[in-house]
Parts: sequence; structure tokens; C-alpha cells
Amino acid sequence: MRFENDDTRLILLHANHQRLEETLGVDLIYYNHSFHSFVCVQYKAMEQEHSGAVFRFPKDDLTKEIARMDSALNLLGEVARNAEPNGFRLNENPFFLKFCPRVVFEPDKPELIRGMYLPIDYWRILEQHPTTLGPRQGRQLTFDNAGRHLDNTGFIYLVSKGWIGSTRRSRPFSVTSSTRF
Repeated sequence: MRFENDDTRLILLHANHQRLEETLGVDLIYYNHSFHSFVCVQYKAMEQEHSGAVFRFPKDDLTKEIARMDSALNLLGEVARNAEPNGFRLNENPFFLKFCPRVVFEPDKPELIRGMYLPIDYWRILEQHPTTLGPRQGRQLTFDNAGRHLDNTGFIYLVSKGWIGSTRRSRPFSVTSSTRF
């Protein structure tokens, strides 16, 4: 999918159940041509309960996906740092989680599914924090105990303006055949 306006050209790549997901641990990749950056998002479904939408964790699949993200982030860290104003990012970690209430997928509807985007570094804090302990001491994430999150509007604005995502590198990033994730 491609989105363009006068300032920005974004490409969305669906990686779900593809080799990219197996490599990077993400479902969707936003590539911003204007700022030479990418943002990677792993989606997680929240179950509807009497108190609202809930994501219970830990989950083995999420743990494995985050390990893949960490491997890719380590490789990105080995590349020369940005020295250009358009390469500046609020956070150079391009990995995010999006927690969404489970819904019936409607491909004819162009709008984004309601949910909360969390930077992976913020998730690392939440997954250990007492606010995510449930009444029986199990871990759960809700819209209330997440504290703060990016909604669709805020997330898309930050991606489209290049404020979040990978930083522009002074030399291209490439994965060689000997690179293993």
C-alpha cells in the first residue's frame, strides 16, 4: 500500500506470516521515503472481558518476536550514526507493539483498527511494573493500566513527519548472507 501527499511518501508492507515477520518479529512495516526511515509494528489482539479489552501475558510468541526485534536493533546499532537534521528521531528504536481489541476484519474499510501503540522500550517497563498485575497476580494490559499510549492519529503523524523510526544512516544498512537472526 502506498500513501502520498505533498510532503510525505509512505509505503506499508504487510509482513504477517511472511519471512520478514520471521526475521524481524513484526506484522507491518511503514517505510517513509521522505525521511528514509522505517517503523515496524507487531499487532497483538486483546480479548473482550466484562471489564473491557485485556491482553494477558507473558506469551511465548511475543517473547520470541521481541527477541527478533532485539536482534535487528543490535544490527542497526552497528551502522554509522546520523549526522543530518532530517535523520533526527525522538527515539531511534523503530519497533512498536499495537494492542487492539479483537474485531472482525473488514477489508473494505480503509480506517485503522482502534488500539494503542506502545514503543517497545515502554512495553519493557510495563511488562514488569506493578500496574500490570491483575487481581490474581497474573499480568494483564488494558487501556487503563497502560498509562499512556499513541492512538492511530498520533502514531501516523509521528511516522509521516519522521519523528519516530529508524534513523537515517550515513551508509546503507544491509544484511549479508552470513547475518543470522
